[in-house]
Amino acid sequence: MSYNNIEKDRSEGKGDGLRLWESLCGGEKKALDDLFRLYYTPLYDYGIKIISNENIVKDAIQELFLKLWKTHSSLNTTPRSVRAYLLVSLRRILFRSLNRKQKCDERNRKYLDNAFRNNFTQEDLMIRSETDEKKKKILLKAINRLNKRQKETLFLRYYHGLTNEEIADVLCINRQSVKNNLYRALKNLRGIITSVPDSV
Repeated sequence: MSYNNIEKDRSEGKGDGLRLWESLCGGEKKALDDLFRLYYTPLYDYGIKIISNENIVKDAIQELFLKLWKTHSSLNTTPRSVRAYLLVSLRRILFRSLNRKQKCDERNRKYLDNAFRNNFTQEDLMIRSETDEKKKKILLKAINRLNKRQKETLFLRYYHGLTNEEIADVLCINRQSVKNNLYRALKNLRGIITSVPDSV
């Protein structure tokens, strides 16, 4: 595509964007969908340059358009450039996301340096009193061989009864990471338990 054609597309897109913006301010849901389709690619291309994480960028774009719909009745003025308005808004969302991630990463680093170093006790497991004492010891030994993140995930899930989504919020990770941690922890537990001799 030539430079002139690109400029023509931008000019036509700008006009479409302004018309759709005015329709959005009037409460037309279809205008929001059309704006999303019109600007998704340029927003994504811009966002991925700021944060090279596809999921974060996609989530930020979704957040941007959800916020637009929630606040459409208070959008009293039409921006000179809808594209520029959306790019600036996306940039702000991404930088907030970056700051949250950096804070979470730093908090997790400091926390994991000190947290879950101690071994679990029988009281922590809340095992029923009729459970065989030997099984308790085997299970405790197996749990205490897990890494800190796996122990913490198990602790939040089975001791505090948190859902995967709640654990994700606590640990500042996504739900899939929680599922992966639980899966690996339980898999490791099975492997450790089967390898522990009866003379524990």
